[in-house]
Amino acid sequence: MSKARVIIAGLAVAFLAYAGLSATVVKEGQEATLTGEVAFDPTSVAKNFWAEKSKDYFEKNAVDLSTLIKEADGDFASVASKYGYYSMGDKGELSFIVKGSGKVTEVKNKLRSGYFSFDLNDNPSEEVKTRIQIGPVFKGSAVRDSISLISYDDYTNQIEWAQVSVAFHELITRDVLSKINMDEINGKDIDFIGCFTVKPGPLQITPVELTVK
Repeated sequence: MSKARVIIAGLAVAFLAYAGLSATVVKEGQEATLTGEVAFDPTSVAKNFWAEKSKDYFEKNAVDLSTLIKEADGDFASVASKYGYYSMGDKGELSFIVKGSGKVTEVKNKLRSGYFSFDLNDNPSEEVKTRIQIGPVFKGSAVRDSISLISYDDYTNQIEWAQVSVAFHELITRDVLSKINMDEINGKDIDFIGCFTVKPGPLQITPVELTVK
């Protein structure tokens, strides 16, 4: 081997050794610490909305539940344009933001999808039964789908969109439901604001505000 080739080979070995010593090992999921790029958090919109806008939004847009039941007269789709929110623009699942008061009649807080039943004050229909969801698992995405300021089009995929709903449920559990002793509410009067999606069976309302008297 010529002297020049020996020198080049030596330099190559030295470079590789230096590169190995100076390389930075970054754990998976921590790339932003090196690149400076911040990963998109699909729940950030939900958290910001809850902290800054939720109270005004829900109180402003809630319709009295007894009024809604009376006007719908068994067909909630008939009042969708007046009070409702579709999950996909003008189609998909139909949800409503409602408010009202009543008396708790049954508490099922040992279930994964816990709830309590209540008699709605001034309920115009004996056929319509009402429940408040109390978790820890919540059925549906009524809260997310009732917020016109948040759109599926702002998210990359269904997984991110689902995470938004989960984030709202976690916030509701933390800020609304955790403050109430569910073992002591049977027979108590309540005031509520919440959201429900039209489904067969009792109205399953996810509360955003709940007061036990």
